[in-house]
Amino acid sequence: MTTLRCSAQLLRRVGLAGAEAPASGQLGDWYARIVATRPRHLVLCTNERSLLCVVIPLAPQHKLLDRFVEAAQRRINQIAAPADARMKERTALAGVRLGRATNRSVIGSMNEFTYAIDAWLAHRSGDDLEALGLWLCDTPCFPLSTTWPWQEAELLLTGTVASH
Repeated sequence: MTTLRCSAQLLRRVGLAGAEAPASGQLGDWYARIVATRPRHLVLCTNERSLLCVVIPLAPQHKLLDRFVEAAQRRINQIAAPADARMKERTALAGVRLGRATNRSVIGSMNEFTYAIDAWLAHRSGDDLEALGLWLCDTPCFPLSTTWPWQEAELLLTGTVASH
């Protein structure tokens, strides 16, 4: 079970938060917020423990969870970790529920990612959200013990770094 912890703005758009439950995967919960861009709004989803990112379109809102699960599973599959560890993480995404964003450190990192998204969109043509998400995953993040989201995720999945 995984909780997609949404900003208040996103929760108002997609529905109410469900019951709180501890994350069942090593990577923990994911956070989501709206990034207002033109011509469409995007949703930035960031993993709580590793700060790996995926970027998905907001519309249509009723399919948001499906798009999130697909994108997050694809990102998890790209982590340089044993296949069984990646499979456990993908399985934890089978039951995603909505919750309220609570971790201020993750929210602050996401604010920084939002500035990076604006810069990406201002200087690159095209609409490749997968490339944007990968670029964000290569951004150094000083709240992490390793500084790098990919390396942090790999260490979490291999059990080299203790999960919180």
